[in-house]
Amino acid sequence: MTNPYEEQPQAQPSPQTPYQPSGQYPPAEQTPPYGQQSPMPYGQQSPMPYGQQPYGAPPQEHPQGTLILIFGILGIFITIFAPIAWYLGNKAKKEIQASGVQYANEQNISIGRMLGKIFTIIALVSIALTIIITIIVVAVGVSQSGG
Repeated sequence: MTNPYEEQPQAQPSPQTPYQPSGQYPPAEQTPPYGQQSPMPYGQQSPMPYGQQPYGAPPQEHPQGTLILIFGILGIFITIFAPIAWYLGNKAKKEIQASGVQYANEQNISIGRMLGKIFTIIALVSIALTIIITIIVVAVGVSQSGG
């Protein structure tokens, strides 16, 4: 029985790549160990894999980002929170533009601001419709009662 862990002699020579001339391989001391990257020349950085950030501190979060999102969501159920989310979202957006800093939770700010804007407009329209309907009902009631 043969041992599967023994090195087997290679039956065929490996195919040669078009990138290296035949018979010329880099010296063993220049080849990095398995799992490590080869050293780059001074001043060059190796490209980062897709979707990964370079090493360093993660981007900071805006202090009011989560609050704006929560107020925007609460504005769906409790109307007073919608204009507050809209106001705070506009204020935070101006701060971000003035400072030029990339915050990790900018999407929370924009979503909360948009929810605040939408539900403030819906609340204003519903208040206006309620006033108009009330005026119509009162006018019809007065005209039918003896006008």
